[in-house]
Amino acid sequence: MKDQITKLGETLEGLAQIADELERQVAPCPVTRLLLIAWLTEWVRGPETQAALKRDLPCLPQSLKSAYAVWIHHSGGR
Repeated sequence: MKDQITKLGETLEGLAQIADELERQVAPCPVTRLLLIAWLTEWVRGPETQAALKRDLPCLPQSLKSAYAVWIHHSGGR
């Protein structure tokens, strides 16, 4: 069984890949990478959703792209 640090690292790596694709497809994030990853963590809500998003890269659901566009329009939730 993987230790918690390894699992966390894999989770963050997957979220970073999704974040990269969002920035490529929609727009660069106006706030820190950490805030973008935190926002993605809330949007994804679970390892199954994250795995599906990562598996389907570079395709991202329109709902995610729209939510991201709204979020960055409001300066990343600031």
